[in-house]
Amino acid sequence: KSLSMIALAGMIGTGLFLSSGKALAQSGPLGCVLGFLTMGTVTASIALISAEMSAFKPVGGGFVRHAGLWIDRSCGIIIGWNFWYSMAVTMPAELSAATTLLGFWNPAQSVLIPIGVLWLGITLINLAPVRFYGEFEFYFALLKVIFIITFVLSGLLLDLGVLGGDYVGLRYWQPPFPLIREFFFEGVGGRFAGFWSTMISAAFAYGNVQIVAIAGAETCNPRKSIPAALKTTFIRVVFFYVLSIFVISILVPANDPRLNLDSGTAVHSPFVIAFSRAGIKAVPSIFNAMIFLSAVSSANACTFLASRTLHGLALDGNAPAAFLKLNRYHIPYKAVMASSAWGAVALLSLNGGVFQAFTWLVSLVATSGLVSWVVICVSYLRFFQGLKVQGISRSELPYKSPLQPYLTYYALSMNIAIVITSGWTSFIGGFKGVSFLSNYLNCFIVPLAYISCKIWLKDPFIPLECIDFRTELEGIREE
Repeated sequence: KSLSMIALAGMIGTGLFLSSGKALAQSGPLGCVLGFLTMGTVTASIALISAEMSAFKPVGGGFVRHAGLWIDRSCGIIIGWNFWYSMAVTMPAELSAATTLLGFWNPAQSVLIPIGVLWLGITLINLAPVRFYGEFEFYFALLKVIFIITFVLSGLLLDLGVLGGDYVGLRYWQPPFPLIREFFFEGVGGRFAGFWSTMISAAFAYGNVQIVAIAGAETCNPRKSIPAALKTTFIRVVFFYVLSIFVISILVPANDPRLNLDSGTAVHSPFVIAFSRAGIKAVPSIFNAMIFLSAVSSANACTFLASRTLHGLALDGNAPAAFLKLNRYHIPYKAVMASSAWGAVALLSLNGGVFQAFTWLVSLVATSGLVSWVVICVSYLRFFQGLKVQGISRSELPYKSPLQPYLTYYALSMNIAIVITSGWTSFIGGFKGVSFLSNYLNCFIVPLAYISCKIWLKDPFIPLECIDFRTELEGIREE
């Protein structure tokens, strides 16, 4: 239960509470719901794939070390550093969002002190015994779940006119409001672009599903706890996300100008707009506080993921040995410090808009996360084919995911398509260099780094018949 709640805490953050507003504005009610639902099926696929591999071989670093074992060492090195960077950079993205949310109460405040205090607090939590991290994230997850359930129930009451007095129903799903808004183009192409534009926002929102496999390696019985937690986590997250998006879409018209505000505070959160339209004035401060706590919780979870990934890289000799060092609480403290150092990126907000910095980081991180998902899919296909070549039945595994390998092919093709099209708006209305780099920089760096690493190490692909499954199977049979 604790593992599932920790995963929920890491996955439910500003991607839902802030970024969903712009997704609704761009794609309309049906487009937004379908976008998050579609990305939810991709996330579900990744969760099931990860559950099977991690239940078979639960190791610190999770899928990063699986790639090195089942593809080649170069892939493990490059995707490990890519994922470390992805999680490490998400921390300042969430810090930027949290600082902006504080500006809701005091717009004139300097962001330096809040960023510094939050940065220090997150670092200390990750240096403390892991039980403190677990308890911190458990109670934050509980708050988020209560918050979302309260929002959904009260939102439905608002829609029915029980609260606020005005029956809304499906008013914003009917003419003159389009179900799917046209985005940049007219006609069917514009409506498809509107639907597809929600994908990158949804990818960021769903992006931390790997936390279960990585954190689960530190539990007492990972072969059972990881698949159980992954299955329940993705169901809960997709349910919470899609249901929340639906409630937002029936309460807030997609043409509400506040959805496109770049304030980054609760003012442009669709959760707050839903209640402010009903004339309920006390809600914005309450929601702003909850969204602030969610951002801090997500930043904390990402620092945990980054530090464990860096430690896993060091265990395989793919990162400096200094990151192997543990403190008296058995925490890889140097890996924590190196990961936490990325909090300095949040200080970009001192030279410009905090929310703009957050927006750039969101695009950069979402693309990086999708690249990691592509590697998870490739690792699974190698794992699946390796078992087949060696004549090992999947029925011997602690957990067997359904619909394989077709589920993996679906997730792989969707992730590649989203990565390729994530920054297509960079070319519309004049080339936008910053937007292009934030969406595609990772797509150039990872393949180039991988090729360079293979040339440097001269390591071949691991033949399917040479992948070591027997050692792990012996341990499974003994258990």
